[in-house]
Amino acid sequence: MRTVDSNNQESSLKFESKPSQLPGKMTRFPVHCFPFSINKVIENLYLYTRMPLELIANIMLTILSFICQYLVSVVSPYTGVPGPCSLYLLTLAESGEGKTFLFNLLMRPVHQRFKEMSLRYYNQLTEYRNKHRIWTTGLQGLNASLRQATKTGYGVEDAQVQLETYYKNEPKRPLEPKFIYEDVTFKALIQGLSKHGEAGIIMDEAISFFRSVLKNHLGLLNKGWDGGTYDFTRADGESYELQLCLMLSLMVQPGVFMNYLEKHGEIARNSGFIARFLITQVKSSIGQRHSRVDGDDLDAVITSFHNRLRELLGLIEKRFYDKNIDKDTLELSDEAKKILQEKRDALEYAIAPGGKWAHIRDFASKAIEQVLRLAAILEFFSQKETQATPYGGFFNTGTISGTTIKNALEIMEWYLQQASNLFYPMSPQYQFEADIRELWRFINDTLLKTGGIPFPKHDLERYGPNRLRRIENLTPVLNELISQGYCCIIQINNSKTLYVAGVVSNGTILISDNLRYQIVQSKPNTSSSEYNIDLSDMPYGGLVW
Repeated sequence: MRTVDSNNQESSLKFESKPSQLPGKMTRFPVHCFPFSINKVIENLYLYTRMPLELIANIMLTILSFICQYLVSVVSPYTGVPGPCSLYLLTLAESGEGKTFLFNLLMRPVHQRFKEMSLRYYNQLTEYRNKHRIWTTGLQGLNASLRQATKTGYGVEDAQVQLETYYKNEPKRPLEPKFIYEDVTFKALIQGLSKHGEAGIIMDEAISFFRSVLKNHLGLLNKGWDGGTYDFTRADGESYELQLCLMLSLMVQPGVFMNYLEKHGEIARNSGFIARFLITQVKSSIGQRHSRVDGDDLDAVITSFHNRLRELLGLIEKRFYDKNIDKDTLELSDEAKKILQEKRDALEYAIAPGGKWAHIRDFASKAIEQVLRLAAILEFFSQKETQATPYGGFFNTGTISGTTIKNALEIMEWYLQQASNLFYPMSPQYQFEADIRELWRFINDTLLKTGGIPFPKHDLERYGPNRLRRIENLTPVLNELISQGYCCIIQINNSKTLYVAGVVSNGTILISDNLRYQIVQSKPNTSSSEYNIDLSDMPYGGLVW
C-alpha cells in the first residue's frame, strides 16, 4: 500500500484548531465578583454546610435582585432610559440539595419585616371596614334625603352637593403589602399587580409553576422582565393596565424542567421567555456535607448580611407608604461604558454563525442588559448609604464603576456557560457534530476492516448510520469530514464508481500501489460548514494502530 499526496502540492497539512462547542466543565461560581461582605457570607455558608456553592450564590442573587428592584433603576448607555434591575433566575437542583433551607435562612429578615407590615395592614383593614360601615350608613341617609327632595321638589340642589361631598370623603382601603407571590394563579397575580406592580414571584419548589396556567402567559412574564405597561382585558369586560416590574426565581428539579422543555420548549425559546433567565445547574453535594448544622453558628455567619437587609427593607417600607419617594438611579461611569462596549462587540462576534455562543444566541443577545442589571445590584447593595437623608439615604443618582461592570461581566460569562451546557445538546450544531462523529466512526471502522483500502461510497447509504442513509442528510456531513481532510472521494481505474478513501494526518491518501485513481472531492475543493466542529480527538484515515 502506498500513500499519495491529496493536494498534489504539499506532503503535509496543517489543521486549524477550532474552539469546541461541547458543553464546558462545571466551573466554580465566581463568588469573588460579589462585594466582599456578600462573598464572605457565601464562602462561609459553603464551608460550614458544604451545600453547593452555586446554589448558595444563586439564592443570594435572588434576594439581592428582589430587594434592589424596589429601590434602584439602571440607565442604559444605549438608550439613556432608566430600566429595572430585576432578574429572572432558574435553579435546577435535585430534591434534598437544600434549596428551601438556604432560602428561608437567608430570607429571614425579609419574611419578618413583611409579616410585621401584614399585621399592620390587617389592623388597618379592620379599622377601614368599621369606618366604611359607618360611612355606608351615612350614605344611605343622604340618598334618602335626595329621594325625598326630588319627590317634593325642594332642596334637590343642596342634597346633591351634600352627596357629592360625602362621596369624596369615602374611607380608602389600605394597600396590602404584597411583595412576594409563591404558588399563585394567573387571576390572583393580575389582581395583585393591578394594585402594586412591583413584585417577586419566588418558588423554591417550582413544579407548580411548570404545571400552571401562569406559565402560558408569556406576554405578561416577558413584560414583567422588560418593565413597562401591560394591558389586560377579560372577555367579561374586566380590564387592567399594569405598570410592571417583576422579579422571578424558580427552583426546580432538572427532570421537571426538561419535561417542560420537551412540551413547551419551542414556544418558550422562540418567545424569548427562557432567554431572560440566568440558569444554574447545581452539582449535587448530597453525601459530601458536614453532619451537623448548628443554628447559632449559622446565625453568626449571616448576621452582617441580615443587618444590611434590614437597612434596605426600611427603605422599601418607606417607599411603599410614601409614593413620592422615587427610586435611585445608577449610570455607568465612562470607564464602565468603555469596558461594556468592548464586551458588546465581542458578543456580536460570538453569536454569529460558528461563534462561541451561536447555539444560545437568544441568551447571549440579552447578556448586556443582564450585565447592566447585575452591576446595578452589586453597586447599590455595597455602596448605598441608608442614613444620609431624612428619607433614609436616597441619593437619587450614582455611578457604576469599571470594577463593578467587570465583575458583572464575569458573572454573566458563567451564566452563559451554564446555558450553553444545558442547551447545546438540543441545538442543530450538536446534532450536526454528533452526525459527523458517528459517520466518521463508521468510515474509520470500515477502513480498519479493509486494511485501509477505499470502499464504495454507496456503502454509506446502504450500511452507514441510519440517520444519514438519505443522500440529503449524508452530503453535508460527509462534506464536513472531507473539508477537514479526514477522507476524500476518488475514482479507481477509470471506473465511474465513487470510493471513500482515508486521508492520514500528513494529508496523504491511503491507496494500494497497483491502483490508478483520480481525486473527485478533497479538502481543497470542499467548503466547510458554518459551525466550528473540532474533531482533533478522533483518528485520521484508518491509521489507528
